Amino acid sequence: MSQIFTEAEDPFLPQAPTKWPSVLGWIMLIWGVLGVIFAIWGFMNKSLAVETYQGLPDWMVAALRAILIFGTAVSILGALSGWYLRKRMRCGYSMTMIWVVLTFLLNVGGLAIQITKSDEMQTLMKRNMLAELEKQNQPMPQFMPEMIKGIWFASVGCGGLMGILLPIVIGVILLSAKRKAEVVAWPH
Repeated sequence: MSQIFTEAEDPFLPQAPTKWPSVLGWIMLIWGVLGVIFAIWGFMNKSLAVETYQGLPDWMVAALRAILIFGTAVSILGALSGWYLRKRMRCGYSMTMIWVVLTFLLNVGGLAIQITKSDEMQTLMKRNMLAELEKQNQPMPQFMPEMIKGIWFASVGCGGLMGILLPIVIGVILLSAKRKAEVVAWPH
């Protein structure tokens, strides 16, 4: 008895390449480029200037500046790893795993600083909002403490959640035994 295979299930034909490297590569590439754009925007908004962090302890200023600088480098690493993943190169997989660890650590560190020093960060946010309104010749509103706290929780919560969830999801995707086995066959 002969068995007829369709082209999709013929065991003698080579397997079609999987799409996950291209999809994940594009996600990493776009995420990395956006990170670099936001870092440039942060640098242009005087994020390294002394007056930006007035009223914060010196160690906090140094930590926030270091996070911004290292975050820029990690964003560049993310964009490069996405480029190499799209090309199905083994170094793209390794770079992405390094990106996962570094991004997770940077975001957890930044979130920990912001949560443990929430009062100082909320005061800084209020001062920056008032300075921006003054530059635009807008009337000075009365900020209620609850308003500042709500805006701060929303910005820190959303940013922190996205900054921690994405590397976890990508790390879980990459740690699959099937994906690891596939990566071994890729060129360096």
